[in-house]
Amino acid sequence: MIIEILDKSKNITKIKSIKELPEDLSTINSIQIVNYNKEDIIALEKLFGIDATILNNSDDIEISSHYLEKEDQLAFNFSFPYLTPQNKIEEIIVSFILTKTIMFAFMDINFESFITESKRQEHFDRTKDLPFNLNTFLLMMVGIIPDYFADLTEIIAKNIKTIFLNLQKQNHFSEHGLNEITALKFNNLIVKESLNEFRRIMHLLRKSNKLTPEIKEEILLELSDLGVINEYVQNNFERLDDLKDYVSTKIDLEQNRIFKTLTIITMCISLPMLVAGVYGMNFKNMPELVWEYGYIYAIALILICFIAPLIWFKRKKWLN
Repeated sequence: MIIEILDKSKNITKIKSIKELPEDLSTINSIQIVNYNKEDIIALEKLFGIDATILNNSDDIEISSHYLEKEDQLAFNFSFPYLTPQNKIEEIIVSFILTKTIMFAFMDINFESFITESKRQEHFDRTKDLPFNLNTFLLMMVGIIPDYFADLTEIIAKNIKTIFLNLQKQNHFSEHGLNEITALKFNNLIVKESLNEFRRIMHLLRKSNKLTPEIKEEILLELSDLGVINEYVQNNFERLDDLKDYVSTKIDLEQNRIFKTLTIITMCISLPMLVAGVYGMNFKNMPELVWEYGYIYAIALILICFIAPLIWFKRKKWLN
């Protein structure tokens, strides 16, 4: 368990257990809890008087399970796409419980793992002259997270272009290319689902009486940007479908060439084998067996049976 505390002086302190929290809780602005368990949540509820039941509803589909507004707090959670070092996107659940004095963030991975220092500092500077409260926290959040979705969508788009360029240079295609496309499509699906879930939370926040009109206007602007990002995500799906069709078509063409080759080989071998089989029966009443030129005749017939299909396939343009 890792707890990151932001105090009133905007200093950040990292501790490893709830017991290490400062005695004067009024000095705390926000708390980020990473890798928590049920016992930790119960202890935090007792210590700060918060209702953390929303942390148990992250798997529910209903939006009411992801957004809970009370008189003394505002709580919500949503799935967040995390890009791993292996270039794979995984879902993590990010939960926020916002009170009048302290903002709580619960997650399985440290925020620093997916939001760069420069991005966080950019939005931190934007709000450094404002009093740190619920509205200021949301102002930072609605600025950072949409930018992250935009960056992640751009990464997927670049990966799609890279795969397409690499495939264009290849002469032979296999299932590996289709597997790469499927993996990218799954990554894009996670981004789309998380993006839609975050947009739903943003719409609910705009209806809250705890937010100032300025913050609601900012959320409206960010919702517009998220709509544009959603269109790019949908474009990625279309590009992936086109890319999959391209690879599938190339594989089909390559298989057709293989089948043509096998057909030509089969025809060119089967007819001479038929001739050889007939004259290999050694019946007594076969006149060619005692014919002086029987052997030459059989060899010539075999050659004709081999060459004739080649000429026929050549005229049909099966041979390049």
